[in-house]
Amino acid sequence: MPKRVTHHHSMGLWNHRYAIHNLVLKDFKVRYRNMSLGFLWSVINPLIMLGVLVFVFTYVLKINREPYFAVFLLIGLVLFNFISLCLTASTTCIKDNSSVVKKIIFPRTIIPISVVLSQVIHLCIQLGVVGLFIVILHVPPSLTMLWIPLILVIELIFIMGAALICSCLNVYFRDIQYLVESGLTVFFWVTPIFYPLETARNNLPSWLYKLYIINPLAGCIAAARNAILHHSSPDIFSFGMAIAVAFATLGIGIVLFNKLHTQFADKI
Repeated sequence: MPKRVTHHHSMGLWNHRYAIHNLVLKDFKVRYRNMSLGFLWSVINPLIMLGVLVFVFTYVLKINREPYFAVFLLIGLVLFNFISLCLTASTTCIKDNSSVVKKIIFPRTIIPISVVLSQVIHLCIQLGVVGLFIVILHVPPSLTMLWIPLILVIELIFIMGAALICSCLNVYFRDIQYLVESGLTVFFWVTPIFYPLETARNNLPSWLYKLYIINPLAGCIAAARNAILHHSSPDIFSFGMAIAVAFATLGIGIVLFNKLHTQFADKI
């Protein structure tokens, strides 16, 4: 029986696109059902964080050397928020959908994938905020901005892989969700959100920088800032590393999920 399920796994995604579509909408509606401001929180959250960081770096520490500092910060915050929302929600998604998981015919990959896709809606809203600041602060437009969709796709590939890994491991080890929460706090500081990637490259010993750059978000954020603010293409080393790690993570995620999903019903 498990063999048959695995066989349906890869084809199942396209065949179950309506199920994915419904799960994405359900996830989005449930998240904001009891909040009077609804999805406006997608805009409010990064703006509050932006306000705090701009205040601290501009007035308290007086180390704001970046032109268009608000846009510089928002790019980092929005890309980090996306991964943070996706991983927090997807880690517990198999356990949260235990009733569906116990139906054998249902391809389980759909669950983490739909959780990640529902967060794409928030990402689009927050990218709208970045766009607004680009207009308000008169950031000159450039053709290099066309890199942005590719950069976002690379981040999405990494997140999909990480979501598959975290969601299936959390069925076996319930501590994973706490590890993910703590891990994201560490991740926030070792990602170039409120400082440029060059700062890490210049200040870290080269072996430590090589370790630092394994974080694909570092390469994605640096590439997005290059495209929007510096009118240049992504840095080959850091963005190349982001692409390699993103695909490797997705590969590991698919293999691990396919190996473990047949036991989900027994473990939940």
